[in-house]
Amino acid sequence: MALRIERMASDAVGIGREDGHLVFIRGTLPGEVVEYEVTERKTGYTAGEAVRILEPSPMRRAPVCPYYGLCGGCSFQIVSESDSASIKEEIVRSNLRRIGKVDELPEFLPPVHGAFPGYRHRARFHVDFSGRRWGFLGRRSSELVQIRRCPALSPRLDALLDDGDELLRQGRSEMFRNRVSRTTGFAEVSAFEGDDSITLGDNAVTITAGKIPYLVSARVFFQSNPSLLPALLSFVEENAAGKSIMDLYSGVGTFSALFEGSGKKVYAVERDRECLTLSRKNAPSALSFTADVALWGKRNGRHVDTVIVDPPRTGISEEALPLILSWNADRIIYVSCSSATAARDIGRMKGYRITRARVFDFYPGTGHEESAFVLDRV
Repeated sequence: MALRIERMASDAVGIGREDGHLVFIRGTLPGEVVEYEVTERKTGYTAGEAVRILEPSPMRRAPVCPYYGLCGGCSFQIVSESDSASIKEEIVRSNLRRIGKVDELPEFLPPVHGAFPGYRHRARFHVDFSGRRWGFLGRRSSELVQIRRCPALSPRLDALLDDGDELLRQGRSEMFRNRVSRTTGFAEVSAFEGDDSITLGDNAVTITAGKIPYLVSARVFFQSNPSLLPALLSFVEENAAGKSIMDLYSGVGTFSALFEGSGKKVYAVERDRECLTLSRKNAPSALSFTADVALWGKRNGRHVDTVIVDPPRTGISEEALPLILSWNADRIIYVSCSSATAARDIGRMKGYRITRARVFDFYPGTGHEESAFVLDRV
């Protein structure tokens, strides 16, 4: 069957219509005509795989990775970095309109993007210690794809794939600690590269973003693309209003650290104890709390001038959202790794309107997009 792709959805999936029925096809671009086969039928939609591109988009280009289509890591290497950022901005805009029911879109600053090769400073390798194999999981599968080179990784992380000795040693250690995936049976080895060294475990290394040195271990979340992180930090810092700030889902203090020495009162709330241990070092003047955002909010809610939220892909929980709104902050800065859930949450933030937005393409070559929104009380 042939289909014309009309637009893109979250995770950079192409959407067309067949007899009024929505069809989702990965690896396609707006305006393309593709021949596809059905992989799944649901009541509201059909999912398919492109068999042949009959009319390719002018944006389409050949993937740069020889494992493209096998490895599950990078599924959108078919456009340039600038086109990727533009497509993802349109996805964010579409989600705000369709999911958030935002009638009047805000000012969008130009999307931020960078080069694909060597951008990733964080990775999770999968190690089959008994078979002496290492690499990443396959596309939508639990099979291990042995990889000897990954163009997305920084040179130091990429070197780990070459002979695999360090990955095998760390994989063995993870197995002894019973840190093995129940789904795959493989040990998962997390790695993070700082300014001068790599960590494969709990020990922290220093990475500098802008002028701020952060302590980060491989066990915690930190942005994988340090070359673009200063732009996001600047966006948050420039838009944080007032003298008191609530930093929710604060991680290792990525945003709290911006206000060291500023005289602002910062409350940092993070449920992961390992993250908060590092946060207290990265942002020592912040008042740090180890707690779930909703539970902490019920006991400690208070008025602040600006609330910064950087939730997981699932967005702000049903319990936490009304508590955040009850604090009557003058401004909310919402940093999102899923514009679909962000649009859902923003649509529920009655009494606020978006005044500024920006897309950050931290993960070129993939369908993931990051965005940040400034919401002001009306």
